[in-house]
Amino acid sequence: MSAAQGLVVGVDVGGTFTDLFVLDEAGGSARVVKVPSTRGEEARGFMNGIARVADGASDIATIVHGTTVGTNALLERKVARTGIITTEGFRDVLEMRRRDRPQTWGLRGNYEPVVPRDLRLEVRERVLADGALHTPVDLDQVEAAARALLEAGCDAVCVFFVNAYANPVNEAQAAARVRSIWPNGNVTAATEVLPEIREFERCSTAVLNAALQPVVGSYLTRLESDLQQHGFEGELLVVQSNGGVMSRQTACDVPVRTALSGPAAGVIACAAIARAAGFPNVVTGDMGGTSFDVSLVAEGEASLSAQTAIDFGMVVRAPMIQIETIGAGGGSIASVDAGGLLQVGPESAGSIPGPACYGRGNTRPTVTDANVLLGRIAAERPLGGGLLAKMDVELA
Repeated sequence: MSAAQGLVVGVDVGGTFTDLFVLDEAGGSARVVKVPSTRGEEARGFMNGIARVADGASDIATIVHGTTVGTNALLERKVARTGIITTEGFRDVLEMRRRDRPQTWGLRGNYEPVVPRDLRLEVRERVLADGALHTPVDLDQVEAAARALLEAGCDAVCVFFVNAYANPVNEAQAAARVRSIWPNGNVTAATEVLPEIREFERCSTAVLNAALQPVVGSYLTRLESDLQQHGFEGELLVVQSNGGVMSRQTACDVPVRTALSGPAAGVIACAAIARAAGFPNVVTGDMGGTSFDVSLVAEGEASLSAQTAIDFGMVVRAPMIQIETIGAGGGSIASVDAGGLLQVGPESAGSIPGPACYGRGNTRPTVTDANVLLGRIAAERPLGGGLLAKMDVELA
């Protein structure tokens, strides 16, 4: 089977499982496969799944990939060491935010920006609000700042100048100078990602993009290399947070667009299935191993949002499907707190050891155990595409 006539494979790499949907357009058949995710080595779990759906990657024409690699990296703060080069007087934009706080009515709160203050360096330049060039950028100062960030161990850098949305000339020149000496491609100019007014949202989105470039870029590059080694000659597409798709290279350049990649793909699928069944207005639910995602489809269309906060103070301004998430997935562990109240999550049993009913050594109850005990999941016919022969009700 040539790649042009081959399979279309959808892959969703979650924190617990990697799910694959395989469409054979020529034969008119479809099937699903589930394999455990390999945390920290997501590409390996991806390839394990591919090995189960095709004799060789050469049989696949198109892969559409929804990934939570970027989302998890932001939530766990496991991003690249990143620096900022900004206008004099504006190094604290990222930390000041909108003068909001984690708990609206609380008197205390802590916040640590993704980029610490010693890695936020200022240079002389100024563009006025109307776009007039007031002070040309000092490129020698920009280069000195870039070298200082390299010496400080930064793997990525964001160039963010105030009012650059009105006239990007200074920011573009500075970014070009940084790229001339930076040892990799992990350089983000804020206006290339978000050429809009409001300095905090622009700064936050661009900085998160820079911080994700080494993480998402290395993952997708390694994944594409592994696929090619197994004979893949088709097209690798990555799901965007707005439900569309982009090329692997675009995802490496603008990884912040993958912030809600996995859940977004689920909403688009739900909307299509609901429309086909004659239900244009539905609430979608997507239960993973660690989270439960809910979204609204009205008149057959998913609801969109202009921006979201991945976590407090980590604002991403880009078109994306409006999704609300709670930490109550299938593997979320339940407990009773000191006050006698039931708590579910955020800790998850993951795929290894998994829920207690998997029989792999976990002794703490999860949402899946509750569903098995209540009969909502049949122990003899477990979910998971044959991953388990049966579930143990007694252990649940």
